Amino acid sequence: MNIPTLACELPDAVQEELVEQLFPMPDLPQACISLEASLARRLAEAKARLDRLEHQVDSRDLSALATARVEFALASRAMADELIARGLHALDKGD
Repeated sequence: MNIPTLACELPDAVQEELVEQLFPMPDLPQACISLEASLARRLAEAKARLDRLEHQVDSRDLSALATARVEFALASRAMADELIARGLHALDKGD
């Protein structure tokens, strides 16, 4: 399989701007800044798998779909438990 590649060179001035460009820290509660990577990865993988299985209408495996839904629910619950343990549920909503 031939996959075309594309390469381009940026002028030196642009490369320096990209490397030195600083972005402001998002306005996130401290509880969200250092989330457990394994929980975030588990949730993202479960969502991606569920989306993929839900879009397979021609060869839908209902057992795999049900399993993916359960895993997504469990991953969501684990992430929510972590956020609650960090006190995110008690923060002011700012309304």
